[in-house]
Amino acid sequence: MVHLSFLRQLINYLQTSLIPNRPFLRLRLADVSLYFCGLAWISFWTTVIDSFFLQKNIPIVVWFILHFIFIAIAVLLYVLFMAYLTKGFVRLLLPRPWAYRQTFPYTVATNLWSFPIGMLLYQLEYPRFGIGLLVIGHFVYTLVPLWIARSSKPRSSRKPQ
Repeated sequence: MVHLSFLRQLINYLQTSLIPNRPFLRLRLADVSLYFCGLAWISFWTTVIDSFFLQKNIPIVVWFILHFIFIAIAVLLYVLFMAYLTKGFVRLLLPRPWAYRQTFPYTVATNLWSFPIGMLLYQLEYPRFGIGLLVIGHFVYTLVPLWIARSSKPRSSRKPQ
């Protein structure tokens, strides 16, 4: 039952990360296991995409494992850098800044879909579009929910009569 519960959470995490809207902001509070599965998701799909385009001189299983590890490290470094950039955007747009432990999961969620699609475009020999989607996709998925949160009206609190 624990596995089914986690699988439901992971599917909900992936579905919520599809559209940058107000519920997308809740992904900053995701469990560690979910956003590390998100990192594995990005690394897996990037490795699968690369496996179709790169020439392999070693057995496929060994190549797949080594490439996955390399991509996981590269994606982790990319997300770490982008998390600091996201933290700056949060400071500019929202009244209260987020802790880094909230910014990092949010940044992973902003790259769940744009990173593999950007890598696919890059491998299909559209490097400008691929890198553009990688960067622009990150900014869209980062800024749209923050802008929605900033522009929404604060809820009125109950005043004693």
